[in-house]
Amino acid sequence: MKFYRLYLAMSFMVFVSLAIAAPYDLPKAENFQTDAQISLADKKPIVVFFTLPNCSYCRIVRYDYLLPLLKQRAGKDSPIIREISVTGQELVSNFDGRRLTEAALAERFKVQMTPTIMFINNEGEILTDSILGGDHANYVALFDRALEDASKKMTGKRIRVR
Repeated sequence: MKFYRLYLAMSFMVFVSLAIAAPYDLPKAENFQTDAQISLADKKPIVVFFTLPNCSYCRIVRYDYLLPLLKQRAGKDSPIIREISVTGQELVSNFDGRRLTEAALAERFKVQMTPTIMFINNEGEILTDSILGGDHANYVALFDRALEDASKKMTGKRIRVR
């Protein structure tokens, strides 16, 4: 009986520690029609983060730049960021309502390498140059400049992003 209690207590502690240690992840792309409505209403672009499983640079961009950005900004100031695996087979509703795999969407946007970040409007059009790779010395400044340019194209006016 004592062993059983000890086993249950240890199992619970392991479960709790794993739940606490589990990293927060970026929202996966699921429905670009819904995202487009938010983008149009808030007049901000959709940031699409194309990744590859086990990509070390993708991990750096996700955990060192994008997740802290989402945690730093809340509510209306938070950018719409969606992640897509270029080899993923999950179905995503595209801007026209058709359901495509993540891999097919990556092909549609002609993603050649990972990580790639694109800034897209509510109609699925690319607004600025994409950010390719994850080893830029001034990644935050590069991201902020691209987000600001894309936001400007969405609203017709300049928006300060940080």
